[in-house]
Amino acid sequence: MSNSEIRPLRILISGAGIGGLTAAIALRQAGHSIFEQSRFANELGAAIHLAPNANCLVRRLGLVPEMKGGVETEWISEYRPDGSLVFEKDASGIADRYRHPSHSMHRADLHSALKEIAIANEGRGVPATIATSSRVVGVDFEENTLILESGERHSGDVIIGADGVHSTLRSAVVGEDSPALPSGHSAFRFLLPVSEILADPTTAQFAANTGKLQVWMADDKRVVIYPCRYNLLLNIVCCYTDTRNGSHKEDWSQDANKAEMLDVFKDFCPPIIALLSKVPVNEIKLWQLLDLPALPTWVKGNVALMGDAAHPLLPYQGQGGAQAIEDGVALAAVLPLGTKKEDVVDRLKLYQECRYERATRVQDVTRMLGLRPAERREKHNGKLRTGTQNSRPSSRSYC
Repeated sequence: MSNSEIRPLRILISGAGIGGLTAAIALRQAGHSIFEQSRFANELGAAIHLAPNANCLVRRLGLVPEMKGGVETEWISEYRPDGSLVFEKDASGIADRYRHPSHSMHRADLHSALKEIAIANEGRGVPATIATSSRVVGVDFEENTLILESGERHSGDVIIGADGVHSTLRSAVVGEDSPALPSGHSAFRFLLPVSEILADPTTAQFAANTGKLQVWMADDKRVVIYPCRYNLLLNIVCCYTDTRNGSHKEDWSQDANKAEMLDVFKDFCPPIIALLSKVPVNEIKLWQLLDLPALPTWVKGNVALMGDAAHPLLPYQGQGGAQAIEDGVALAAVLPLGTKKEDVVDRLKLYQECRYERATRVQDVTRMLGLRPAERREKHNGKLRTGTQNSRPSSRSYC
């Protein structure tokens, strides 16, 4: 095919979160437009892990985590609720083992950095067009068209559903209503200034070591602590068993009750209680953790799901954002410049073939890491007896 015959595909991406923006950057050579339903508001109390598998990909796309506030993970520690140490591991050699380091970033910092790259005039391909306040309400498979709440219709060669755990496009692709449902766990989330923590002798231990990821683990709850934004903020996530069904609404911005949080974690040692007590009552958020069994398919015609729309993950392995990033880069790999419109259906099937097993396995392992230790051992031993698991899952627990 000569250069004069090459026509970039018009790619529509419903959703401009971390996964959608990653796909937009990776697909710039093909040309595309992004329609999203958020307003790029900062997400309070939300940080994210960039493990080596995601770290290497964002670097290839032009994002250097440490230049955007990312803090390299140097230590990983686990404690019992009474404060006794279970283990402490030097993680500074992660880059030597996996070729790339592990960083923690404020989610808003990562999102802003990806958006900047996606719409920049510099770089290869046509900058992404982001239409804010354009909520997608449906898709027309016959016309390859996204339908917006305003009544507008936008046609393209490829449609990517990156519209999150409450995806509108998921049910259309799967052919039936497939909502994510409460997992039985919820999490309190908030950020605290490192300077404030260091100033208090009771809590100084939590920020004494730069780049330290800490997990304080009880049988049915855990407190996960790690720094972000140039080590100026400490992200605290308090996961616990929550039997309430709630509204099936996973929303970073739901207000939480501080007194309830302190009651849930009252059996933890005094330094943890002192740390949790520092959060202002109006800055603590509640995150209901939702789960979804593996879907029968991620693709239909010229439409493909990615990220949480395809495979939402619980937070216990720190791989939710990483798997969405992998999806975005994989889509670009199967849809290079020069792909013909008539080949899109088969290319999207190839995308699912490349990604489905890996993402589903990560889902399963992450789900197991959220179980109580006794339940985890029972399930693990059952899989060993049936020969369905070849290796023991990691005990690391991220949020």
